[in-house]
Amino acid sequence: MDIDNTKKRRLKILMVIDCYDDSKNGATISTRRFTDLLRADYDVSILTTGEAAPGKILLPRFYAPGVKRIMKKMQAPLAVPSRRVLRKAMKDTDIVHIQFPFLLGIESVRMARKLKIPVVATFHIQAEHLAMNAGIHSSAFIRYCYKIWMKTIYNRANMVICPSRFAEDELKRYGLKSPTTIISNGILPVFHPVTVDRPETMKGKFIILSVGRLAPEKRHDIIIRAIKESKYRDRISLFLIGDGPVKEKLQHLGAELPIPPIFLFLTPDELVYYYNLADLYVHAATIEVECMTVLEAMGCGLPVLIAKSTKSATGQFALDDRFLYTSDDIAALTARIDYWIEHPDELQNSKSLYLQKSTHYRIEQSLEKMSSLYLNLTRQNKDQSRVTPSTRE
Repeated sequence: MDIDNTKKRRLKILMVIDCYDDSKNGATISTRRFTDLLRADYDVSILTTGEAAPGKILLPRFYAPGVKRIMKKMQAPLAVPSRRVLRKAMKDTDIVHIQFPFLLGIESVRMARKLKIPVVATFHIQAEHLAMNAGIHSSAFIRYCYKIWMKTIYNRANMVICPSRFAEDELKRYGLKSPTTIISNGILPVFHPVTVDRPETMKGKFIILSVGRLAPEKRHDIIIRAIKESKYRDRISLFLIGDGPVKEKLQHLGAELPIPPIFLFLTPDELVYYYNLADLYVHAATIEVECMTVLEAMGCGLPVLIAKSTKSATGQFALDDRFLYTSDDIAALTARIDYWIEHPDELQNSKSLYLQKSTHYRIEQSLEKMSSLYLNLTRQNKDQSRVTPSTRE
């Protein structure tokens, strides 16, 4: 069976993800985007929690003891897997695509392998994410997470998708043996340069933007503290776009600035205005497998200033060292911000360079790679089934 024949019969893809509806995390947002795009060519179902909708197969939700409040604030429940539901969901499925390495993912891999269905797993979540949000400061905890994930998810998958070379290296460092491919989360076409009028209240201001979940690992507090130390703090206007468990703390901290930060929660279409309004995007997170918001900023031609961290892939997007600073170093970030305020011509010239760099990460390219991956795995599985009788029911 060749790829062309496979395309004629719409493949059935099952996306497996604990939370899909309202969660603010990047993994869920990315999964929703790819699902919407893939449905043009494939039959895509989602095995998840939440509200009933066409193409969704629902499971009960639960919240882990000790972190229930945080999970609810982040709108990130876990799913309670049911073997009966999993078996029914996988009936006639061609590919099972796992998004989270939790209990639902583990049981889905087990069922898919039993039914001889190819499994794809995307590496979205670092163990460091869990540790920081749960307030755990233990390298042993992180090593244990990866050990379990390798055993139950990633080393049982036919292919592991890594959003960046950094992500691939991390998994291999913790013992990944399965084949990997690098596929960016990509930039939607909506994120592009547009001409915007700056409001009168913003004229003469240096506008800094940061977009993303207001969670501990995103380190928005570092941005606020760095602005407070800037010699230009009286003219810096900070926009923090997103929501999350540390919003109130950030609002309290931001009240100390001469111009308190503006907090917003926006749709992608609304976001485009602010990406084009701002002078500089600052990304302070220390833990990232890629970072969609930095990609979106670049897609709009907005220069990005990024924390350089050994646990983050995002530094790969910086044009040069002027757009990097040592993570969690307030003085270093302040110095970089002040430099760019003092060198507006250099900052302006960098816009076209960032826009050019963004062309390598358009979502159309990622979609093509993912589509080819699905088709190839399906073809390989069909070839193998000719030799080994399937146990699929």
